[in-house]
Order: sequence, then structure tokens, then C-alpha cells
Amino acid sequence: MTASGSQPSSDTLPITADVDEIPRVSEWLDTLSERDELPPGLLFGVQLSIEEALANVINHGFPGGRQRAVIRLEYQKLDDHRFQVRIVDNGVAFDPTAVVSPDMAESVEDAKIGGHGVRLMRHFLEAIRYERKGDENHLLLVAGPKAE
Repeated sequence: MTASGSQPSSDTLPITADVDEIPRVSEWLDTLSERDELPPGLLFGVQLSIEEALANVINHGFPGGRQRAVIRLEYQKLDDHRFQVRIVDNGVAFDPTAVVSPDMAESVEDAKIGGHGVRLMRHFLEAIRYERKGDENHLLLVAGPKAE
């Protein structure tokens, strides 16, 4: 039970390895947020983080082709102020938590594209954990008060 006495809830969403699936993931999270009465403002940064992680998985995780790609999202409400989403995929092994974010540019002219997604995730999420289990990547994103 959660702190307020409500039952923790969970849900799973399988998706195809197509960036056109990302809006469906956002709708799914919106629905879960309403159902579980998550704090307002918690979802925005989490959705950005999930979109970033999924875009990386879809665009870089299947160099041999996406026809055998398997991606699923596993949601679990942890308590009245926190939830987690685990992204599981069978793409190439990649630990985003090991990525060193590039330095921030001093001007727009000096800015380089790429490498800032993990910085964004670290900013919005309470915790990010990666684990390789067999042939699957497991990226756990924990959203909590820090994400508000």
C-alpha cells in the first residue's frame, strides 16, 4: 500500500521500434497520471526524458534492422509522489548512465548537437539506473519530487 493507503498500480505498454510510437507513449503516461492522481507538474520532465530515451533506442539500438525489435515500457506507481518507468528493449547493449555529458557551450555558435539527452534526464529524474539482463537493456527511470 502507498502512504495514503491506496494500492500501488502498474501497467505495461509494448511498442514497435518506430518514432511515430512516441506520441502514443505520451498519451499512455497522461492516462496513467490521471488514473493514479500523480502530482501536477511531475509528468512534463518525465515525458521528455522518456521521449529522449526511446528516440535513442529506436534510432541507434537496432543497426541490423528493426524487424525483430522488441520494446516495452513498464510503469509502476511507487507512492503518492513517485512512479517509475522501465524501458526494456532487445537492442544493442548501451548504458546511458555511463555517458559523460558534453560541456555546455558558451554561445549558440559554439553549441554542438548531441549528447545532452542524458543531462536532461538527470535534471528531471530522481534516479536513472541501467542493467543488461540477458539480451535486453533495462533502463529504469524514477520520477519523484525532484521532477516537479
